[in-house]
Amino acid sequence: MARRKGDDAAALRQLLARTEQARQQQLRVLFGTRQRMVRGSFVVLGKKCGKARCACTRGELHPTRYLSASQDGRTRMVYVSAEQAATVKPAAERYQRFRRARAQLVKLSTRTVVLADRLQQALTEALATPRAPRRGGGPRETGSGGDGGRSGGGGGGERG
Repeated sequence: MARRKGDDAAALRQLLARTEQARQQQLRVLFGTRQRMVRGSFVVLGKKCGKARCACTRGELHPTRYLSASQDGRTRMVYVSAEQAATVKPAAERYQRFRRARAQLVKLSTRTVVLADRLQQALTEALATPRAPRRGGGPRETGSGGDGGRSGGGGGGERG
């Protein structure tokens, strides 16, 4: 990973700290969920009852409660009675809140890893590697005949 221009270690530490605080907040939501949840969304839809003289024939539909959840790739709607609604609605809301916190936790965890990598890059210096010793062990001779038996093309400069 190449060092990104403008990555300041102090600024990255601050971003990491803020990301960790946000992560802790989402974890508190998960840990704070102690009551049972029900998977799905609580929805209220309007329905017509079918009676000829009812107000629903004029557009005043009857509110009907459902729990909507995806199952095997399809949306399923389960009827919720008025008595059940008092417990199902808050349980579904807890489920939605839990899922949102979980999704945020995934994003924040990914961001933490990215920021940690950037901080590592900002703090890492490349070590200057010493040149490998030349064959023959000693310093090169200068002047004529100092090419170790290699002949060809003048210039006497280093190959490389």
